[in-house]
Amino acid sequence: MNAVSVEHLSFAYPGGRKIADDISFSLDRGESLVLAGLSGCGKSTLCRCLCGLIPKSISGEFSGAVSILGQDLAGLTLAKAAELVGLVFQNPDDQLICETVEDELAFGLENLCLPPSEIQRRVDEMMEWMGISAWAGKDPSTLSGGQKKLVNVASVLIMGPQVVIFDEPMTGLDEESRLLVRRAIDQLLAEGRTVVAVEHDLSLSGYAHRVLYLREGKLYAES
Repeated sequence: MNAVSVEHLSFAYPGGRKIADDISFSLDRGESLVLAGLSGCGKSTLCRCLCGLIPKSISGEFSGAVSILGQDLAGLTLAKAAELVGLVFQNPDDQLICETVEDELAFGLENLCLPPSEIQRRVDEMMEWMGISAWAGKDPSTLSGGQKKLVNVASVLIMGPQVVIFDEPMTGLDEESRLLVRRAIDQLLAEGRTVVAVEHDLSLSGYAHRVLYLREGKLYAES
């Protein structure tokens, strides 16, 4: 069973050109894929298709199928899909919704109705692992861009998805923060989880098993 299976995926925003045009590919467990391409070519849109935000939350002309671990995202709620696949947004502010870092990490787990003690245990462990425990009571909106991104990464990983999508994970980070994100990616792959990442600077994508380029709605293998 593939970790990710995309079959004949096409998508266009209302009244717009096709961002994805009959795209098909698959990824195995423990495999990492980097998506590259010019700015505005639709890489972020494709990421949203891979986690179910398109078409469930973002409207447009969508066709095809995306399956995660054999489950068609079309048949899952976004909450259920988040247990299988997580997306770290390119812009940290688009993903922050709570008044403290601790609450940010707990939010998704609360939606799963986990016991409070289990939620607190997982939050504490994730904050320590990501090196953000000192920010627990801080308002995420007051953090730097790099700090916000680390909180977003933690809030996605705490859900335990088997497939994790990073939209430009290294953008806006200093060297120390980049090392933390790279460590997280390496750990995910070591655990047999699957990683998809958008990268502009391919010198930062040494973790990638494959690189695909998005051009005019099509995916092309690395040349």
